[in-house]
Amino acid sequence: MAELAPPTRWSSTQTRSQFAAIAWLRWRITVNSFRRKGGVRELIGSISLYVRLVFLLASLAGGAGIAAYYFAGNGQLAHTSWLLWGIFVLCQLLNIQLGQPGTTFDPTQLIRFPLRVDTYVAIRLFFGLLTPANIVGTLMSFAIAIGIAVAIPSLTLYALLALAVFAATNVLFSRMVFAWVDRWLSTRRAREVFTSLVFAISLGVQWANFSFNPAYNHLHTHGISPQHIHLVTTFYHRVHPLLAALPPELTNSALLAIHRAATSSFFAYTLACALFATLFFAVFALRMRTEFRGESLSDAANGVSRKAVKLPITNLTPAPIAPTHLPSADSSTFAVPPVIVTMLGKELLYVRRHTGILYGLIMPIFLVLIFAGKFAARSNSVWIFPAAVAYTLLAIAPLSYNSFGLEAAGSQFYFLAPIRLRDILLAKNIFGFLMVFVEVLAIFAIITYLSGIPALQTAAATLLWAAGTLAINNIFGNRRSFTAPKKINPHRAATKQTSPVSAFISLGVLALSYGLAAGLFFLCLWIHQQWALVPISMLFAATCVGLYINSLRSIDQFARGHREELFAELCKQN
Repeated sequence: MAELAPPTRWSSTQTRSQFAAIAWLRWRITVNSFRRKGGVRELIGSISLYVRLVFLLASLAGGAGIAAYYFAGNGQLAHTSWLLWGIFVLCQLLNIQLGQPGTTFDPTQLIRFPLRVDTYVAIRLFFGLLTPANIVGTLMSFAIAIGIAVAIPSLTLYALLALAVFAATNVLFSRMVFAWVDRWLSTRRAREVFTSLVFAISLGVQWANFSFNPAYNHLHTHGISPQHIHLVTTFYHRVHPLLAALPPELTNSALLAIHRAATSSFFAYTLACALFATLFFAVFALRMRTEFRGESLSDAANGVSRKAVKLPITNLTPAPIAPTHLPSADSSTFAVPPVIVTMLGKELLYVRRHTGILYGLIMPIFLVLIFAGKFAARSNSVWIFPAAVAYTLLAIAPLSYNSFGLEAAGSQFYFLAPIRLRDILLAKNIFGFLMVFVEVLAIFAIITYLSGIPALQTAAATLLWAAGTLAINNIFGNRRSFTAPKKINPHRAATKQTSPVSAFISLGVLALSYGLAAGLFFLCLWIHQQWALVPISMLFAATCVGLYINSLRSIDQFARGHREELFAELCKQN
């Protein structure tokens, strides 16, 4: 850290030195992270992710620019507000789905050094600027400005200025919201309320999409009556005065004003949007100032403030302790090892308190509830149950690639306790199987109620295939849990579950399994020998389970060889 000794008067040169030192530190940590064991794979995964993001950015920005050009060229500049609202909503959804960027070190550790609060606020602001959502929103905003400039060249400078202010406002709003969301979710009760709210909104959007989207209703708007349209229109006209005072509408009003040559109105609307940006930055700075003063958002820190309950002492004589008899493996013909039972209970507790896992469990059931009724009467409804099970695996299978992410530094005790790591991983994998089993039972019941009992051969083959897919997926997941762990902080919003490479491996395993299963499925349907799916799936499941059991035999030695990688990630402070 540059300039550790506090001077009598702080200068701008010393502030620039601090920024340069922090930037150099972050760069060196990032570069060195790719030099460790497995770093090359992480680099390849990051490059692949960036390539996909480039295509996403190009498509979204190109579409926004073309739409803006069309609106401006056809005298419909007012419709640009649709694009601006789309950018605003898209950025927030991407921030929720993709999360905030992971930092190579905890920025809150910088408060140990002689920083000023304004310097710390600037550092925390710039640390979160390069999120995919912010990049997408900024490029789409400038694409809209370019589209308007090409259609109406006289508005080039004004469009660039208005959209630049809008992009900055959008970025500052995201930074402000996520800074305060972490504060609001610092207690378990708040996280439970937030989880319920996210569930309600997400499920409501999915229901509205599948209920009113003509693409899912044979190109007919079933259920949309003139009364519904009238209600929506009335509601829009009532809330429009409130929407007109928000940044997307202010930016659109500024563009309309300059198109009418009303320069003063343009600058007034642009200034109003800039005031929103200033307000968002002020609220963000207020949160960072509290963080600069050393506030802790952990459950342990919040628990300190609770008042201790004093219990009356009624008897100082200790009661006699009754002898306990621990069950042994020889006391019964069949007994589940206590380690596995304990781990299953702990995993259940983690699932109950984690928003992302709960969302992944509920969403497939809800979508099946919607889809099954719509496709029940179609001739290709035979694939509904296999497709629903395959979608369920997408949410549960990646969890095994970061089995110790929620346990953080507590993972060290697995290496100190007199237990085998294979039992720990076996318990975690069994819990994953149980989650899939519960999901499949719910899906089977829903499909049976809405469209009839699925064919016995199809159901049996699907279950066997799912068991084999999970087994082969856990082989890679168990090892990636040690070589590429990722610490998950339940107090932080939108935390990623696995590393990029682990996500690619999981998707690759599932894609290969899906392709193999789909090819065999349609081949058996084509030759009218659907019964052949059962023995083929049975062979596939037996082979995968055998490979999985064999992999567990060497997992203890593998874990000991990679425990330093595990501890380096999970024991760090963040």
